[in-house]
Amino acid sequence: MRFMVFVRSPKPLAALHRDSLLRAGVLLDAGDLVPEAYGVSGYWLIDVRSREEAVERVRRIPLPACVVEIREVAVV
Repeated sequence: MRFMVFVRSPKPLAALHRDSLLRAGVLLDAGDLVPEAYGVSGYWLIDVRSREEAVERVRRIPLPACVVEIREVAVV
């Protein structure tokens, strides 16, 4: 299953913390998005077995003062 993880924070974090997901072999893509009024947003596209695994992998990453959203990606 593929999940898009959006991270909103005061500074760019998506590219900074992608190494742990890359080492685990689940990272498909990562990047930082254009800054907006609420801070910087970034994303990870990961491929894992379940939503629970996606949540667990994101919880292992130190993301202080961040808003995180995990959404399943429809694969057609």
